[in-house]
Parts: sequence; C-alpha cells; structure tokens
Amino acid sequence: MKIKTYNNLEVEVENIPESEAASLTALPALIDTHVHFRTPGAEYKENWETGAQAAIAGGVTSVLDMPNNTPSITTEEILDEKIKLVDEQLAKINIPLHKYFYLGATADNLAEIEKCKDKIIGVKIFMGASTGNLLVSDYEIQKKIFQKCAELNLVVAVHAEDDDIINAEKNNFPNPTVEDHGKIRPNRAAKVAAKKAIELARETGATLYILHCSTLEEVELVRRAKQDGLKVFAETTPHHLFLTETAYETLGTKAQMNPPLRLQNDQDALWQAINDGIIDTVGTDHAPHTLQEKTSPYPQSPSGVPGIETYLPLLLDAHSKGKISLEKIVEITHTNAQKIFGIKETGDLVLVNLEETKTIKNESLKTKCRWSPFAGWTLKGVPKYTVLNKIIYKI
Repeated sequence: MKIKTYNNLEVEVENIPESEAASLTALPALIDTHVHFRTPGAEYKENWETGAQAAIAGGVTSVLDMPNNTPSITTEEILDEKIKLVDEQLAKINIPLHKYFYLGATADNLAEIEKCKDKIIGVKIFMGASTGNLLVSDYEIQKKIFQKCAELNLVVAVHAEDDDIINAEKNNFPNPTVEDHGKIRPNRAAKVAAKKAIELARETGATLYILHCSTLEEVELVRRAKQDGLKVFAETTPHHLFLTETAYETLGTKAQMNPPLRLQNDQDALWQAINDGIIDTVGTDHAPHTLQEKTSPYPQSPSGVPGIETYLPLLLDAHSKGKISLEKIVEITHTNAQKIFGIKETGDLVLVNLEETKTIKNESLKTKCRWSPFAGWTLKGVPKYTVLNKIIYKI
C-alpha cells in the first residue's frame, strides 16, 4: 500500500487497510534523545517492556537512555549488566527497539569512559544537584571529562544547572512549596552552567549537547556558540514547550521537574529557537514516577514527568495551529539527532492522521506510571501505526 509522506513522496507499507491509507501521512519514526527507562533499580516505575510499548505508542523506535539508575551506570561492568537486562526485557515483548546508552561521568571514571567508548552514545555530566554519585561540579574535573570525550569523539551531554546557585537559593526558602521550585532553581542557575559548559567545549574542542534547555538565556548562549562555529547543540522538552509555571496551579507536584517550568517569555524563546535552528532536538526527558511518589509533599516529591507517548501528538497539534511545519518536526525528532550522535537511518516510520483528534487519557497510556501532565488535553494529529524493522504495530 502506498502512503503519502510528509514531503509529498510515497512509501510502500504492507498490511494497512486500503480504506485507511488515504488518511495517513508517513513520517520518519522518532528518535527520543533523552529517556529514563528506570532499569536497573526502579523497575516499579518503568522498565523496558512498558517503556518500549510507550515508545511505540508515541511513534518512537530509537531511544537514548540515561545513566542515573541504581546503581549509576559509570563503569563498563555495570553498563554490560544493564544492556543484558534490557535485552532480556525487550525479548519478552518482541519489540526490537533501537537502543543507545549514556555513561555517567564521575570525578574518577575517565578510564571507564575509554573502555566503553564503542558501547555508548555519549557521556552525561550532571553539573547541578543529582542523585547518587553523578554530580561533577569541580571545573578542573569537568575539563578532563570534556578533553577525554573530545579525544574519543564522544558527545558530552550536560545537565546544565549550577549547584552552588541552587544550594544558595534553598537557604532562602526554609518551608518551600512547589511554586518555589523555579525560584530555587532559577534561570540564572541554567545560564551559569550552560555558559561554563560552552567555554569547556571551546577550550577542548568537544561536542557539547545541552540537555533540556528551558530558558531564554540558554537560547542566547547557544545562538552565540553556533555563530562562533562551536560544536554546540541544544535539546528542549515537550513540557517546556507546552507548559509554563502556571501549571503548578492545576498540577501541583505533577508539574515538578528539573530544570523547572519557566515563564511564558522563556517558552516563546524556545519556540523561536526551534524555528531558527538554534534548538536542534526535542527529547522527552521521559522520567516516570508513581502517582503516590509525585503527590508527596514538596520537596519530598521527586522531579520528572513521563512524556514519550505524548510528544508527537503535542507537536502535531502545534503543527495544526501553524506553529511548526512537518519538515521542522522531522528535523527536531529525527534528522538532527542522527547528525549529532551519528545514528544510522533505519527506515522506520510512524503513520499519522493529521486531521483526527484524540484526548489524552491516563488509563490509555502504556507507560507503567499511567499518568501524564497532559491528561485531558484534546490534540489534533494522531499516531496510528509505528513501523519498526518493517514490523507494523497498530497504536
């Protein structure tokens, strides 16, 4: 069956009903550059069985998984054990998701980075508060990690929030509420850390990937870095594109994530940066927690929201409103990730109905946590089929 593509070509897809084919548009399947599938150590929130099903439901066939597991993925031995677990989980559900893994940087694992260089997609540095042993706030140690990654031609992915600023701000809020979350982790914390990371990229020649950009200030720093010819790339998230800090009023701690939600002018800057080519990718930072955990009193409530199966519908709805072209959606969810990380083309597809509307319902989600900050939103543009390795999955 011939299906029309986003750029007015045609692709051949088998086993699609003829009555439905005319209503479908084929896009390249999405590459989610930023997921937390919680294996090992927190499989009660998500694992690769539920995570892969959620990915397929969102038109995603390739994921880049983060290292802040239990234990943290900081050595070749721990990485190998994780990969084995992931392979076992995916085999149970017959979804051969394309999977890539980050290694977590620590103050003393440069030798492990070298050992893992052919097994990882990049190295992640937490410049701001993190769990476990994955905080690297010392500048000289950061520089050594950047130098090692430049030498090995590995991407350095950075959580850019300045730890000193966050700790100082915490002292100003002895009895904080979730509405204070963005004040404790202000724009300034993101700006200072992003500026430092860009300077490290300038000094070392490393390829820098700034995760989950959320502020106007970061956009301007990345814009200047690109103008200077640095290998600096930027990601933002669906929650920063579609929610602002006003969401605390209705969602409470379900709108809590790091970096936090920002003001409308920050969100406007993110959209402008996407259309200007300053922001390169949208990664979901899919970070599921149970509802029981998320509804704990702040600040005991954990940061992070699920998002892998809602981000394509959100972007398609934005397209229906004239906010973004289909070509740009393909760039930020597929093509740019291939270029930045050296990911080969798979030929995977997601078939969407651009005219259909659907309401996001918690009970319909595939993620194990079974909730979304976008529950109740009715969106125009619905993924209908995902094609992975020529296997067709009906969504």
